[in-house]
Amino acid sequence: MIDQLHKLLKKYWGFDTFRNLQQEIIVSVITNNNTLALLPTGGGKSICYQLPAIYFNKLCLVISPLISLMKDQVQHLLKNGIPAAAIYSGMSFNEVDRILDHAVYGKYRLLYVSPERLETDVFKARLEKLPLSLVAVDEAHCISEWGYDFRPSYLKISKLRAWFPSIPFLALTATATKEVQADILEKLELHNPQKFQKSFERQNLIYAVVYDEAKLKKIAAILNNIKGSGIVYVRTRKHAKEISDFLNMQKISSNYYHAGLNPHKRNQKQEDWMNNEFRIMVATNAFGMGIDKPNVRVVLHADLPDSLEAYYQEAGRAGRDLNKSYAIALINSNDRSELKKRIELGFPEKKEIQKVYEILCNYYQIPIGSGAYMEFDFDLNDFCKNYNLDLLNTFNSLKSLQQENMIQITENSLIYSRLMLIPTHTEIYDFQLRNPKFEPLIKTLLRSYSGLYDNYTRINENELASRLGTTKATITRYLDYLKKNSIADYIPSRTKPQIIFLMNRPTKSNFHFDYSSREKRKKIAVNKIESVVHYAFESSVCRSKILLAYFGEKSSRNCGHCDYCLKVSESGLKPEEFDKIYAKLMDLVKRKKIKSTEIHSEFKAVQKEKIIYALRWLIDQGKITEDSNLYLQMIE
Repeated sequence: MIDQLHKLLKKYWGFDTFRNLQQEIIVSVITNNNTLALLPTGGGKSICYQLPAIYFNKLCLVISPLISLMKDQVQHLLKNGIPAAAIYSGMSFNEVDRILDHAVYGKYRLLYVSPERLETDVFKARLEKLPLSLVAVDEAHCISEWGYDFRPSYLKISKLRAWFPSIPFLALTATATKEVQADILEKLELHNPQKFQKSFERQNLIYAVVYDEAKLKKIAAILNNIKGSGIVYVRTRKHAKEISDFLNMQKISSNYYHAGLNPHKRNQKQEDWMNNEFRIMVATNAFGMGIDKPNVRVVLHADLPDSLEAYYQEAGRAGRDLNKSYAIALINSNDRSELKKRIELGFPEKKEIQKVYEILCNYYQIPIGSGAYMEFDFDLNDFCKNYNLDLLNTFNSLKSLQQENMIQITENSLIYSRLMLIPTHTEIYDFQLRNPKFEPLIKTLLRSYSGLYDNYTRINENELASRLGTTKATITRYLDYLKKNSIADYIPSRTKPQIIFLMNRPTKSNFHFDYSSREKRKKIAVNKIESVVHYAFESSVCRSKILLAYFGEKSSRNCGHCDYCLKVSESGLKPEEFDKIYAKLMDLVKRKKIKSTEIHSEFKAVQKEKIIYALRWLIDQGKITEDSNLYLQMIE
């Protein structure tokens, strides 16, 4: 069995050996064990279900929350000769129907769907006929009510067990605390599972928190000091462009990325960065999922994220080649209050949420009692302008509606044009004889793209126009004609986000919103923000140890190279000695009015130089300040 696994790994992925824990996870799955796998970002999770699907020579159903990841993985699989497909919003009913038919008849080894898709009638109608060998649940932390990206439809995945009681389930995630892990096992009903967890420690990654009120200049200084490719994470789209423009003025080649950009532009920027056309990508958290660039030397957070899970994932995009790299959080005096402010903004009142829902239904002219699984193009900016709504409040209201499983909003994603020929070869030939002007187009389609009779195939109207010496508009017009005459099912490309209504519109009096669930999520969000604050502002502990402890991994040793460990090393103090001085200094400044020149008198049998060093470190970190009279004060 092991030899066969290695042969498949070499044949389809070109690797001679598995990464740490991959082989053990795969063996667990193919020996029919329910399995929980925790592999950090870049740990190679996808092979853990893709290879078993080939080994079983049957279908693996992959449940994933991200359209871009689904499409990206399907393209890679097809390129490697592995039959795969994905179902996502924006597809026509005929296309979804055909893909499910192919899945039933065993034409795929992997089928990717969102958790919400499991609830649709067209999927349920095919469910028991699917020749499943494995169910893989990616981003499994979303199952958990403690998870940082709560998706209610994940809670219904366990219903698949009634249809497929004997096949194994594999849950995968990069970041999960002990509570989240327990919740995953419970909600997925993973009884007696095999559990594999790679250490969250990244020994080649140097963590640092840098305090500076002038963030822009400090970003440039850091990037001038650390050579190589990098990412700067920011909170807002506006901030992304501003920092990128500033870096370019400082002769640091950069570009910016956020979800509001046209998908064509996003794809091009990402490709240019991957190909080292510029050094630094300044981006919101829309950037990074599925990115596997090995030589990223620095990930710098100009704005702190809302959770340590998000921080760890984003920071983990540095140093995937295992060479020394840096994960730097840049903070100033405003960041603590800014983090806490996000909580209130992120949880609108129930009446505001209901108002947005009613306007949304009216916007798409959905009558009461209708709307379930209807899909529409959605532009948040246009929607807010049309009804004079506050953008941020509306976004958070829509997010709350999504968390209550009332709607789903997909990412702003490029969905390419697709086409499938409907008649037989003979019927197509007869059509060409009767309509000779279409013969060049049909012949070019058949020469350019394989599988047009069997699958919806991605096409490029511009390439077709170039080959035929005509315009894209003419090609589009001809393809529309083929569709109207049932010669081809042609689906033009689209780039806008989609909104999907997951339930029929209720009356106002029957509008149900679980407010207690909302308050529960708010409490969880508060705790996560406090963990970020603790990491950035309030700890005198090795940064790596803080992150490991958050994910339930105990470490008795310091990493030796984060900003805290380096400061302790430079001082000549042992870590435990530095911690005692730190704690006493903080306590003194809280309790009494004291000058920096007097502080050493409060310590006995401790060298004055060591006390001064620890005090200077506290001031540099923005924890304590001196007034004009040299009196020390806490910084709130």
